[in-house]
Amino acid sequence: IKLPAKGRPHPLRDLMQRSREILLARGFDEAENLTILPDSDVTKEYGPEALVILDRAFYLAELPRPEIGVSAQRIQQVEKIAGRPVNVEQLQVVLRCYKRGDIDADDLIDTLMSNLGISDDQATEVIHKVFPELYNLKPIATDKTLRSHMSATWFHTLAALQDKVTYPIALFAVGPRYRNEQREDAHHLRVHHSASMVIMDPDMSLEAGRAIASDVLRDYGFEDVRFETKTATSKYYTPRHEEEVFVKYRGEWVELADIGMYSPVALANFEIKYPVFNAGFGIERMAMILHGAEDIRKLVFPQFSVADFGDKEIAES
Repeated sequence: IKLPAKGRPHPLRDLMQRSREILLARGFDEAENLTILPDSDVTKEYGPEALVILDRAFYLAELPRPEIGVSAQRIQQVEKIAGRPVNVEQLQVVLRCYKRGDIDADDLIDTLMSNLGISDDQATEVIHKVFPELYNLKPIATDKTLRSHMSATWFHTLAALQDKVTYPIALFAVGPRYRNEQREDAHHLRVHHSASMVIMDPDMSLEAGRAIASDVLRDYGFEDVRFETKTATSKYYTPRHEEEVFVKYRGEWVELADIGMYSPVALANFEIKYPVFNAGFGIERMAMILHGAEDIRKLVFPQFSVADFGDKEIAES
């Protein structure tokens, strides 16, 4: 096997790296944002609009750890599998520790092996045949959600940093967003990426943010940029202070980003005292424009870009 001298980067990852370089060069510090948030954070951010947002959010569920009894019949089953008597007290200790969370699920087999002196196959058979309730668990929903918007996670970071560092606080994060789309198609993915940036400063304004966003977009190669005020402002933005960003590509105006000033109400809910500007660029949307792609799946996933050729097509080639 001889590999090529150099591999090819994925176009999406390539653009994410380019985004990092552009924003670092513009004076933004890179941050790592929370991925898992309680739904109460979304409510504090969006207020009465939260239900619409949470409808598109993925909620996380957890498997409960059952209380497992050790009856005489079960002890007989375990001893039959082991081929000899087992230490019942040690078996009970293992099950109690598992219930309390002292033993991780992926360590349960190992712990049974060491505490009962049985083999890997025997421990697996004990779990499968003697304690079937471990296989019949149903997930229980929690209030934890995967972030559907990068903005929700900024509030915690900004609240922690205010009055502790020099202004302006300019941060960015490039990472995934998770949205429970009804379907995945040429223009919708359930996991997509954002280059999100925030600037907090006592004198921050939408005009200043618009100028900075224009500079950043020029670094990507978009010279013609247009901003349009959204008629229906998202509740976490100040009314009439949210704008859609369009860039000119191949003679047409294409929506690329969203910018705005965070609502004083949303900021107050997280005890943030200063104005905050936010801008978010969709990496997939930008990649489609820059690569001239019509189907985001073909750009992102290799299996969608592999062509199937029939015998006639192969012969003609």
